[in-house]
Amino acid sequence: MDEANYNAMINFERFKNLFLAQNKKYYRKIGIFSSIFFIPFTILLIFAFIYEPSGKGVLYILVSLLLVVLGILLIFKPFIIFYTRKNIVTSWFQFHGLKDLKGSFSNYKVEYNVNLSKYGVSEKFVSGAEVRFPWFTFTGKYVESPEGVYFTYDDGKNSSLMYNMLGVNSLLREELSGETLFIEKEVLNKNPNLIEDIKKSIENSKKIYKNKNVSNEEKEKMLNWIAKR
Repeated sequence: MDEANYNAMINFERFKNLFLAQNKKYYRKIGIFSSIFFIPFTILLIFAFIYEPSGKGVLYILVSLLLVVLGILLIFKPFIIFYTRKNIVTSWFQFHGLKDLKGSFSNYKVEYNVNLSKYGVSEKFVSGAEVRFPWFTFTGKYVESPEGVYFTYDDGKNSSLMYNMLGVNSLLREELSGETLFIEKEVLNKNPNLIEDIKKSIENSKKIYKNKNVSNEEKEKMLNWIAKR
């Protein structure tokens, strides 16, 4: 793809969209599981209550109905409470160059430089630090929002509901373990083919570098790019 360079600005509102874009699929899975499990469970509770009414029975039915409603909301309109995720929010903004982490989340705002090239994405922060992410680390899928698009990274088993339910990861799942690529609307307007170019770059990168028979020459090129040589 042709090289593209732009500045990305993320405030707390945009961060919420970024976070949701990355985790929407997983929370939708939780919603589907919750609905499938709790709808028949609620029906059983209602029948049990009809057979033997009790105060506890009413409480159990209400709780089960609430979980059904929450499951349906997660399927169609996922929501996330961020004030219980303070460490995630502050860590992300700190990593991207924000120094003043005091005060309300609404005051959080960072701007950093993004460069899109043949091998992947590089981001430079105001601190001078630079990080690089090869195209094969992204999924090739993106989420649209009023301010632009978010290309999600591939977090493998971390997005598997079954995998997370089988162990302690169900409670300790990393909700931002990689880098979500944000592209502002203004950049897309100036580069109308950019989304398709990125999708093709991700697809080609996976074909080359996820292949067990990838050549040493290709490995060397990628390593040199990551090491900024």
